[in-house]
Amino acid sequence: MNQLTPHQIYLLSDGAYKAKSSNSTVLKDQLGLSVPFLDLNSLKILNGTSGNFSPVNSGFGFMAQLNGGRSKEIVIATRGTASVPDVGTDINAIPVLGPTGHRVHMGFCNTFKSYVSQLNEFIKQQNLGFKPTAVHCMGHSLGGALANLNAAACAELGMNSYMYSVAAPRVGMIPYAEHLSKKMNAKHVYRVANEADVVTMVPCYPFAHAPYIHGTYLLDGGMLKVNPMQHTLSNGYTTMVKSTWKQLESLTQGKQQQLENSLYPANNKDAGRFEQIAKMPAAMFSGRLLKMINMEIHTMLRHLGAQSLLTVSHYGTGAFTVLDQMAEILARYAQAGARKAKEVTGMLNAVMAYLGRVGHNIANASVATIRWVFGLLHQSVNTMAKQAIHLVGR
Repeated sequence: MNQLTPHQIYLLSDGAYKAKSSNSTVLKDQLGLSVPFLDLNSLKILNGTSGNFSPVNSGFGFMAQLNGGRSKEIVIATRGTASVPDVGTDINAIPVLGPTGHRVHMGFCNTFKSYVSQLNEFIKQQNLGFKPTAVHCMGHSLGGALANLNAAACAELGMNSYMYSVAAPRVGMIPYAEHLSKKMNAKHVYRVANEADVVTMVPCYPFAHAPYIHGTYLLDGGMLKVNPMQHTLSNGYTTMVKSTWKQLESLTQGKQQQLENSLYPANNKDAGRFEQIAKMPAAMFSGRLLKMINMEIHTMLRHLGAQSLLTVSHYGTGAFTVLDQMAEILARYAQAGARKAKEVTGMLNAVMAYLGRVGHNIANASVATIRWVFGLLHQSVNTMAKQAIHLVGR
């Protein structure tokens, strides 16, 4: 196995923030002895742009070779949000065609395109003097989204690509996620997320993590309450420093089983989904409940074969929106029978419980009701995600 360790990924993701000044000499001094596994003499700054209307140029990370016996392996580390223009990049979620030919987040893709020629120059065999045996792509937050695109682009070129994202938002739509799930080796994908980090749950559906079939490693989120502070490296992700991938994998499997048990309680098989957990006092802003809601929406839409929703090209433009389409489709799902209607209303009441509105009992699954509830959820999640992103950018 050629993967880097969680500790190394943490150090590199943190070090990528230091590249913002675009001064390689200063960066080498700042990294110093903290990354002894890197050949600092080979280090090159990645300069890219961020922002929606007047893009601003800055250092977005660095590229370097590993040391010693791994000198034919290279690292591409990208930074997270560190300026106001970066925030503009984060929220620009209109889908555009990405490096694999599938729809991805426009803001992330624009920044990726702004530095991709530098990646190509660095990776070219004639520049390095060798063909890389592995390309390790990592980053935190926005940097994790860029790492995803870096790894996807390298995989498309037939390279031995590794993807490590920490606290990353969703990068692309379902077809992109499905493509990457097939394209990338399952043992080359490491997506680290804190259960209470809301940024890892946006943009909302139909965006999905890519790959979504494998590679997820979950960290504890304190009391499991969604909290903007849990998005920062120093608060939400320090536990990965002392862990191995095997330990994180075991922890994740336990959390996934807890989630399954919550969704389908063994002691009440006839209960509708969410019935028990949505009534618990701890449901408000529960990271686990929000994850369950996301899973249920995804499952319902897939059962309906809602592929037209997944390729919508007007998302975010004010036209017939994704939320409108989801409401239409799920209302039709609820009309298919009493059990399906119970599933939809149960999910809607779970959303209200998450929002702390347990007094609002949702009894019908009309288009207007679903659209209203989803609108509340979308606003709440996006507001908290923006708070988290601003904390990183300070």
